[in-house]
Amino acid sequence: MTNKEEKVLYSDCCQYALKYISRYPKTEKELKVKLQQKWYNSDEIKYTMDYLKSKKFADDRVFAESYVRSELVNKWKPVIIVRNKLYQKWVDKNLINEVIQEYQEDVLSGIFQKIRKEIDSYKKKWVDWFDIIQKLMRKGYKLDDISAVIKSKEQD
Repeated sequence: MTNKEEKVLYSDCCQYALKYISRYPKTEKELKVKLQQKWYNSDEIKYTMDYLKSKKFADDRVFAESYVRSELVNKWKPVIIVRNKLYQKWVDKNLINEVIQEYQEDVLSGIFQKIRKEIDSYKKKWVDWFDIIQKLMRKGYKLDDISAVIKSKEQD
């Protein structure tokens, strides 16, 4: 570790940033805004952000990949909801699209499972197909995905 890196690491700004991101990962912009709100000067913020980026503690790609894996692949949330949430967190639009494309196959299988689960739940309540489709679309699922699941259920 160089003298400059050591100086940045032990600065109040860097210590606060590390403490802040240790609780929950943040995007680069969120972290920068928080440091500005704490009245750290722009040089301290720049050096801190450079240091954190070099150590991959503040990396929008890593954040987006982690968020997509968590929300789309594991929790099967609709793509539009996850995309909008990442926009709100100031992640670049192109980066979001890239990351979602990387996980497209996992995303589709997860979404299909979630739609299947929702349909089964509504069917137990004797809800008709028209209402089921409307409810799923209001939750953010695409009509093409819903149709594909319904067709596969009919073939089973």
